[in-house]
Amino acid sequence: MTREKRVSNLMSKPIHYVISERDFDLTLLPEAVRVVGTPAFRKHVTDYFRAQYANVPGETTVEFADGGIRVTWIPAETDRAPMDGIFDLLRAGDYDRAVPMLEGLLQANPRDFDVLYNLGLVYSDRGRLNEAMALLERATEVGPENANAWGGLGVAALRAKAVERARPALERAIAIAPENPYTLRTLGMLYGMTGDQKRAVASFRAALEQLPDDPVILLSLAQSLLSDSHDTHAEEADRLLTRVLALAPHGEIAELAKKARRGLASRRFRSNAAGALRPDATIYCLEALQRFATMSDAELAPLVMEMATLGEGGLKVNNPEIRYHLKLLPGDFSGLEVVCMLHVGIKRFDPGADSGMDLDDEYAAALSMFAQPSTGSPAR
Repeated sequence: MTREKRVSNLMSKPIHYVISERDFDLTLLPEAVRVVGTPAFRKHVTDYFRAQYANVPGETTVEFADGGIRVTWIPAETDRAPMDGIFDLLRAGDYDRAVPMLEGLLQANPRDFDVLYNLGLVYSDRGRLNEAMALLERATEVGPENANAWGGLGVAALRAKAVERARPALERAIAIAPENPYTLRTLGMLYGMTGDQKRAVASFRAALEQLPDDPVILLSLAQSLLSDSHDTHAEEADRLLTRVLALAPHGEIAELAKKARRGLASRRFRSNAAGALRPDATIYCLEALQRFATMSDAELAPLVMEMATLGEGGLKVNNPEIRYHLKLLPGDFSGLEVVCMLHVGIKRFDPGADSGMDLDDEYAAALSMFAQPSTGSPAR
């Protein structure tokens, strides 16, 4: 959701609010001055609130009376609206400074759209979802035709797993702004969560038209296509996942894309075996067991890492004419050979590990045929 930046009526009015000294977050202060009511405590609290309003023109006073902290900000005569300073903090991700200022503005005017909307987004980002939804619902009441407010409410509700609360908000946002890619993406996620994959695919496709290089949309579309019909959409999904890895080669999105591609490869591999053991894979596993039997763990580990790295780029396991080379092992190998060697290598270090390929049956058959040589590391 985008930040709203409009000049509010209250921007030229003073802000005043009171909180209890005992409710002040002591972690915001140095440990040595955290004794409530002491001169050192009050000095640092004063400095803290003055710093909150340092980016906006005006005068800030902090007073202490009857156990309360009274904060007052009086605007200066200037062409720059005070809310501009808060937007600067929000854009910089400095929520710790922006939140007290927004909360103060909210006390001064509980129906200010900018404050309701932006504070609601911050609460949503910070996981304060019930408070976020309450603020964003009030924002939709104040600005019923504002698509961002409806979209923000939908995101907060979806984060809270309140699907039936999220759906009407997101659909209302799309009705107002049909081409907003972020709302389309979120609506697609909602449809996917509820099992309506065809509508999810349609939403992700519409979002992709607006943001063709967004890795999240590409990944989400691929996942929904596979959920809708794995066999029908496998090739398109693989192309989308390849684009994801080109745009975002590292991080959580990349790992999800790699996992999905491994699933595709495994499904294609198993479909060629018609549900039975693949003899070619069984032989390759047996050859790997024999090859690795004379290698120590220290020798095998870097080879396994090299094969895993090669596999991240995708291996053509059903085309033996395509050959691959390894720096740590002489010769050239088919994609299926590399995958089988990787599976055997992973099982050597962790018998319970999942290589990502459906090779356990072939590996078990190869183990039953493997005759342990008289030298080298024992088979595991």
